Amino acid sequence: MRKRSKLLIKHKKTVFLLVGILSFLCLLVAVLLLVFYDYYPVESRINKLNKYSENHDNEDYTTTGWIRVQGTDIDYPVLYAPGYNFDVNVGNFAWNEVNPDHLLNKMTINGHNILNLSTNPKVTDPNHGRFEQLMSFIYLDFVKENKYIQFTYQGKDYLYKIFSVSTPSLGDTNAFLDEDLSKDELKDYIKQSLEDSIFEFNIDVNEDDKIISLLTCTRMYDVIPNAGTHNFRVDARLVRDGELKTNYGVKKTDKYKEIDDIMKGGENNDKA
Repeated sequence: MRKRSKLLIKHKKTVFLLVGILSFLCLLVAVLLLVFYDYYPVESRINKLNKYSENHDNEDYTTTGWIRVQGTDIDYPVLYAPGYNFDVNVGNFAWNEVNPDHLLNKMTINGHNILNLSTNPKVTDPNHGRFEQLMSFIYLDFVKENKYIQFTYQGKDYLYKIFSVSTPSLGDTNAFLDEDLSKDELKDYIKQSLEDSIFEFNIDVNEDDKIISLLTCTRMYDVIPNAGTHNFRVDARLVRDGELKTNYGVKKTDKYKEIDDIMKGGENNDKA
């Protein structure tokens, strides 16, 4: 009986040792994936960008970059298309209204929202393309876990941290469509963006940062009489030299009450 007991103890120790080794290996793989996550996809997106450019660029539009938004399926080429003359074969894409020869200090990237226009937008619906999944950022729980945007440009990958989510009126949006702003103009833009944001993010941002703005349409405000046309916008700043990638804090601002009231209006999900 004692011999059997010793064998049982030895067997248990062996099992615990194997479980410990497997757990360590799983943890090691997870750490390696985390470390190399931001690097491996870069080459992939550069290749996709170059291939897309070779197969699609023409006199109507050229490929200027590639956008990827954390937590969504937004992983698309960014096109310069001043005439908006998109044919039916370009697939999912985003576009901007300038053809930059350097990384601008303020870049607006637009995307269509055709199907996710209700007062209760769907979160990361796989049937949605273009910028429809950008509406996922209307929800605090989603924003808590997804705060980064990656932009690939001229063979390099740039990581941006989200600092504002807002629903500006069309007039306010048009007032800030200019790119590569002066520092005073960028300071004004940041100030307005922070004031309009439905969330408060625990990061600082200033006129020395480079900003990227993702913009799409929404009909959430159609339930409010005479509310006018609104856009949905996510603003982010470039990660600074030496700054670590962290999951920083976020909470609702007083402006979110309006969003709460709007979302009580129903779940009708009409097409544009």
